[in-house]
Amino acid sequence: MQRTSVAMSPRANWKIDMPKRKPNPFARLFGGAVLAATVLFGGAAVGQEKPAEAPATAPVQQFKDERALNLLKGMSDTLAKAQTLNVKVRSLIPFATPSGQQISLFGASRVAMQRPDKLFVESRGELFPHNLYFNGKTVTAIGIEKRFYAQQPAAASTVEALLEKEHPGSDALAPFVDLLVADPFTRLTQDLSSALLVGQSTLDAVNTDHLAFSGAGVDWEIWIGTKDKLPRLMVVHYRGGERQPTFTTTFSDWKLGAPIAAQTFNANIPKDAVKIDFKLPILQQSK
Repeated sequence: MQRTSVAMSPRANWKIDMPKRKPNPFARLFGGAVLAATVLFGGAAVGQEKPAEAPATAPVQQFKDERALNLLKGMSDTLAKAQTLNVKVRSLIPFATPSGQQISLFGASRVAMQRPDKLFVESRGELFPHNLYFNGKTVTAIGIEKRFYAQQPAAASTVEALLEKEHPGSDALAPFVDLLVADPFTRLTQDLSSALLVGQSTLDAVNTDHLAFSGAGVDWEIWIGTKDKLPRLMVVHYRGGERQPTFTTTFSDWKLGAPIAAQTFNANIPKDAVKIDFKLPILQQSK
């Protein structure tokens, strides 16, 4: 297998449209699939846009509806007790092109996890197609179309420790990560100032509870199935700054506790794949 440098992709100059703000735990839900793909397969990391500070919008009045918190806790408990997890994730991620035009890119992922030490993420859509593997010993990313890969020893032996200790900073992780930790509720409610139960609605024939929350510089909503207590839709809106980007992510085809084939977590590196000589983004920074 060869080693080489990677030519710069035009998309490497595009920016995730994110206002400068105090880091917020929920911000980790978005942006990382783009970051990882661009670093691995485009030659440079997608940088966060850092415009000049702008006057912040008026803070949301504090009010915490215990019903909303209880429903979020129920979702968290449902996910936390699952020994295996499969889900499909679809996201619209706002970008600023070099000309300043605002666009949205579509991302699609399939996530498979087996506690305590196995994770597989298949990323597709308009971003750089790649697969990510963690088996408790190594982390491997393989570019499907460009035949690139990166691999290094894992800095942690479990999924939980990997996500808690070695993920990039806020705004730089994929939209499912906060749902994979042992206690999603605690992670999602850090710096929470407002919680509302908006009501109920039907999404793709699934009856859901619509919850709305507010934190430091961010408002976010989640729709949770009333029967299975699983997330179906998330919308995140950042307050303050000249632009106020909105991220949208849907979750479908949930399977909790179902057996997952062992080979799912084994990276099969193509013989003609070219190894890239820099660290995987998921291991590059601590929070």
